[in-house]
Amino acid sequence: MNLVPQILSVLKSGRAQKVLLVPKTPILMKVGKHMTPADPNAIASPQDVRDTLTGLATMANYQIIMGSSRASDGTFTSSTQDLGRIRVNFIIQRGTPVIFVERVPSRIPALREAVPEAETLRYLLELLESKTGVVLFTGSDADGVSDVIYAALKHVNDTQNRIVYTVEKPLRYLLNNNKSVVIQREVKVDVESVAQGIIQSQFLETDILYVDDIPDRESLENLIQVANRETLCLARFPSRTPMLAIKALHHLHSSESLFIQVLRELILGVVHMEERGKLILYTSPAEKDALFYGD
Repeated sequence: MNLVPQILSVLKSGRAQKVLLVPKTPILMKVGKHMTPADPNAIASPQDVRDTLTGLATMANYQIIMGSSRASDGTFTSSTQDLGRIRVNFIIQRGTPVIFVERVPSRIPALREAVPEAETLRYLLELLESKTGVVLFTGSDADGVSDVIYAALKHVNDTQNRIVYTVEKPLRYLLNNNKSVVIQREVKVDVESVAQGIIQSQFLETDILYVDDIPDRESLENLIQVANRETLCLARFPSRTPMLAIKALHHLHSSESLFIQVLRELILGVVHMEERGKLILYTSPAEKDALFYGD
């Protein structure tokens, strides 16, 4: 039995923004750290869960071949008529999916709301006026960092005449064209890989590129290539500290000292979100040197 209607009903009701579906359990509503059955008497069989994943994937035009190695996990988003956008994450355990469905927030925060500190906001606005280079966003709160980036993209879209291009897995928000033209591409839906999406941004002479992750060496090399042209690149790299992010990028590419020098020159600033949501910007030469060459 396809349980998509029941899941969408729970999300639409407002009882929860996140739902977990596991074989031999009811639909579980996740609020904070707590999980509550939507209907304790409605137990999902393994076949119910498989049918539900197929239904969700069909809504998103996402292809899943059960039993193949590529179907062991995945992430995709889908639009619904009454609910807006939902994000689906799944993994396979013992041949049966476990599904996590989340309602995607529809409202992008205003930039002054996402960045309330006046001095931090001023520096960030200066970075957004740049025509080339990389602004690296770090922090362990992926959603919080993404909200700041999208607030920045919305500000650009509302105030500047530019081509904005995003590569994400999955899409966090939808941006409608305003003063800017916005192209949003979802990995495994619109484009095969992050690396491919980055390099294809140049087909449109993109002014601002946003990448929500740098998963491999090819993606990093393509980002460097694009940032060397007339494109401002915003890149999110989940990390507990900005220094760990720099070290991870260095390890991702190579141990060559030349690479770290090239990256140091390209990065205009690092925006780090601390655990309590406070933003810290590293933009001065001394601050960036400490991140790149400090112990």
